[in-house]
Parts: sequence; C-alpha cells; structure tokens
Amino acid sequence: MLAVLLARNYGWQAAFIVTGAIGIVFAGAWYRFYRSPDRASYVTPEELAEIHEGQRPVEVSATTIGQVVSTSRFWAIAVPRFLAEPAWQTFSFWVPLYFAKERGWDLTHIAMFAWVPFLAADAGGILGGYFAPWLQRTGRVTLEGSRIAGVCLGAVLMIAPGCVGLVASPYWAITLLGVGGFAHQWISVLINTLSADVFPKSHIAKANGLVGMAGWTGGLLFSLAIGQLADRIGFAPLFACLGAFDLLGAVWLVAFRHRLAVRGA
Repeated sequence: MLAVLLARNYGWQAAFIVTGAIGIVFAGAWYRFYRSPDRASYVTPEELAEIHEGQRPVEVSATTIGQVVSTSRFWAIAVPRFLAEPAWQTFSFWVPLYFAKERGWDLTHIAMFAWVPFLAADAGGILGGYFAPWLQRTGRVTLEGSRIAGVCLGAVLMIAPGCVGLVASPYWAITLLGVGGFAHQWISVLINTLSADVFPKSHIAKANGLVGMAGWTGGLLFSLAIGQLADRIGFAPLFACLGAFDLLGAVWLVAFRHRLAVRGA
C-alpha cells in the first residue's frame, strides 16, 4: 500500500527508492543490534545453557558439495523444496498482474488486498514452527515425523490457491491465495528445519544452501513458464499447478521418510 501511495503521488521511482531505503535501515539495525547467543548481553546464563544443551556436538570435517548431493537425505528434502518454491515466486511477482488482467482491479484495489497472502504467510511461518514440537509432545511423533506431518498438512491446504479459477468473486480469490500464502510458508519453515535436523551439524550450511538453491531454481523455472503461458491459457491452470506441486512434494517426502532418520554429528 505504501508503494502505491508513493507511486501515485511522487512517481514509480519513489516507490522503489523509499522501500529500498527502508530495507537498508532494517539491515543496519540488524547489524548494529544482533549478536550470537554467546555474545549477547540480553541472554541469561540459564538461557545460554539451555541453548547449548539442545545442540549436538560438532565433528569438524571437510565437506564437499558432491558429498552432500550424493546422499538420499539431500534429495528427500531438495525435491519437495523445488516443488514448493514456485508458489512463493507466484505470490511475489504475479498476483498483482493476475488481479489486474483477469479480475479487473486497478492499482488501488490491488494495494488494498494484495498484501493478504503475505500477512497470512507470516502467520504460517510462525505457527508452522510451533506445530512440529506440539505434535511431538502430544502425539509422540519422532522429530522428522513431525516435520513431515506438517508438510503434508500444508500441502493439503495448498489445494486452496489451486481453486482460484473456480470462484467468481475476486474477494474469494484473494482469500484462497491467503490460505496459499499461509500454507506455503508453513511448508517452507518445516522443510528448511529438516536440513538442520537430519544433516550432521558440520554439513548443515552446505546442505541448507543447496536445498535453497533447488527451491529458487524451481521458482525461477515456474516464473518463466508463467511469463510464457499466462496470456495463452490464463492464470487458473497455473495456480492449479501450485497445489499439485506441493501434494507431489509431500508424497515424495513420505516415500523417503526412512532416509531422514536424525543423524549425529
């Protein structure tokens, strides 16, 4: 909404300049105030002890990219991430165009409602992080099992944005996309955590970075596909693909669940 107000009153350049400047301010604040737990004055000795107690010992060893990608654990996580990320790229780059071209909204209407999937995504990221430990406590589910169950639940919710083409009202459409934003970030936080859960600690940085690369590769390819196909077939079939992708990713993850037993350092 801020970007729209700036663009209408001061030109589109101002929208980029001001929002970029806000990002720089946030980055500066993070750099100034963030400290690791070992160095942060606001972390009590009791909290620090609890943090260290929950960490596995680290066996320092050289790890190559080839060693990471040759494991079935990597592909068990990378493929669902590859299939999940197209949703976020679609929400980020194509939703405004969809509402402008197929729902007839002007810039003001888009500004009033296009933020809904992103606010819902914030809620999904937070609640997804709480869901897995809650499931472990109440359902006696293993660590990796709780993550997989959460991903499966999120994949079912991703059916909602796949149904956008079936509703007549643009307000129902934005509601379904809001469910999709919630579900995607729910899935994303659980898949990201799996890397730290199942890889030795000395391998986590490479493993998570490569899993992230797989995800953004999937998002890039699907975004290119939207650019080529949206004018020919419309957005509805492409939104339907998002739901199908996450369901396939959940099936893949369940099929490879025996490869995700939590390993030591």
